[in-house]
Amino acid sequence: MQEQVRLATPDDEQECTKLLSMLHAEGGLMPLDMPSAQEMFGRAFHRRGAILGVIGEPGDIKELIFLLISKFWYTSQFHLEELFNFIRPDARKSDYASRMIDFAKKCADETKLPLVIGVLTNSRMEGKVRLYRRKLGYPAGAFFVHNAQWRTPEDYNEDFWKGPFPSRVKPNGNGKVTDHVR
Repeated sequence: MQEQVRLATPDDEQECTKLLSMLHAEGGLMPLDMPSAQEMFGRAFHRRGAILGVIGEPGDIKELIFLLISKFWYTSQFHLEELFNFIRPDARKSDYASRMIDFAKKCADETKLPLVIGVLTNSRMEGKVRLYRRKLGYPAGAFFVHNAQWRTPEDYNEDFWKGPFPSRVKPNGNGKVTDHVR
């Protein structure tokens, strides 16, 4: 039976913190401040403007996605912002990332808020971007980071913006794209 996405509870804090440390070790852009992260997790655990979806039983969480109810600086209107979508390394040969994107879309639909979701990484970026494009359609921009000191700078070897990436996908008529290379 397929494990369901569930909302994290305070009982999941230790396991979520463990996965956050793994996430940061793989691609943290700034130093990890655990008290700040735990404060943000608390917002989700206590339903104060954040959602932390997980796959896995307490003590064995395999995937987590953090969604924050936020707003851009120029508006009073809220949106749902994905802060991260992380799969534990031993669980990556799964459909978890895809299921979490679906979970985020469902949360956006239920809250009637726009979903702002994307990929900000320097590691294995092309595959992640292809997945997000398949699930969400064309991107609405790009991120650039100047003076970055990534935790894993040796992983930065992708520059698909110069390569054939745009010709590897095509619209399928409903705003989504079909990936021709998997």
